[in-house]
Amino acid sequence: MAKSCPEHGCFDVYMWPDAAQYEWFCGYTFSSISRVPQMKTVAGCPHDCGLCPSHARRITLPEIEVTWRCNLACPVCFMSDRHVPPDPSLDEIRRMVETIRNFDGPCFPLQITGGEPTIRHDLPEIIEIVGLEGASAVELNTNGLIIGEDIKYLRALKNAGLTNIYLQFDGLDPSTTKVLRGRDVFSTKLRAIENCRKEKIPVILSVTIVEGVNEMELGRIIGFAMDNLDAVHGLALQPAFVSGRFELEKRMHLSVGDVARLISDQTEGMIKATDFWPVGSSHPLCYGSTYLLQENGGFVPFTRHLKEEDYRRNFNSTSPQGAVFMDIVADSFPSKTPPPGLPILIMEYMDAWTMDLERVRECNLAVTLSDGSSIPFCVYHLTDNTGKRLYPHGGRRRHVACA
Repeated sequence: MAKSCPEHGCFDVYMWPDAAQYEWFCGYTFSSISRVPQMKTVAGCPHDCGLCPSHARRITLPEIEVTWRCNLACPVCFMSDRHVPPDPSLDEIRRMVETIRNFDGPCFPLQITGGEPTIRHDLPEIIEIVGLEGASAVELNTNGLIIGEDIKYLRALKNAGLTNIYLQFDGLDPSTTKVLRGRDVFSTKLRAIENCRKEKIPVILSVTIVEGVNEMELGRIIGFAMDNLDAVHGLALQPAFVSGRFELEKRMHLSVGDVARLISDQTEGMIKATDFWPVGSSHPLCYGSTYLLQENGGFVPFTRHLKEEDYRRNFNSTSPQGAVFMDIVADSFPSKTPPPGLPILIMEYMDAWTMDLERVRECNLAVTLSDGSSIPFCVYHLTDNTGKRLYPHGGRRRHVACA
């Protein structure tokens, strides 16, 4: 992608390893369903997020941040900046969820994130509030340190209405967690998975991929997930993007296409790069996904058996990005339980170097702030090369009435 800046001049940004596959992804568009705007268009994208009338997609996975504090200091944290505001109050959280319900409709899934949400002593109460306001699923984004050490706390979250865990899990080598998280927390991650298994709480493994650190572990992580399908119900692969705190020397941008190729190489073709398809709920370049379906004693990517016209006909626009193909599979077994499977989602977030406003306008993942505004994920976490944010944590500098 060729870009120009009045201050810094012209430069090129690497986008994808395969032009043909890139063009196929770009051309795989679905009709969009817009969302009722909350803001007026004044300064133009990305300064009027809230969402503004230019936004073309509905939000299929809203997020709320319940704290900006954390019990780790990860070198690759995109949340880090110099200012950590006070935690939002329970009343603020209730208004945030009310806004989501009013603009995105009832029976919405919601992710609780941070910071590290488990450091709040009243997290069970927050989860109860979310459920009472109409959330159909409540996902907790966590580093797993507390739930790995305290199963009673995890049980309290479950009893409050927690439906699944989105667990930070970067590799199977303890040295990987030491590099990416600042210390070796691998054994605690395994205990967190085991505790979730005991409590029958589904786990989605969230893997931050950094070239030169853990990009060669993807095949092993997929194998680990398939060996633990009773506890692990999904895999989210997230190439690191330059935002917040990023202290590693190598900052190579990895695209959906790059990660798909790495997986193909490391699984010896069991999963091919062409098995990853765009996700119709967002811009086609934002995600690549497949679903490993148990078949004949092994696993076969469901997309290998799927025709494009069948995908378009059966696509559910309300499915969160990681569940798109899983939902299609489930719908094809209406009278019985579908065979076990593993959804794999590659999530390519944008930073200041790769920012594409066409993609921003089709974002289906938004952070709802304390003032009621909803900011597309990549814009909300956008920083310059010094870590200065476009939108402060919690959106404290603006005030938008909650609906």
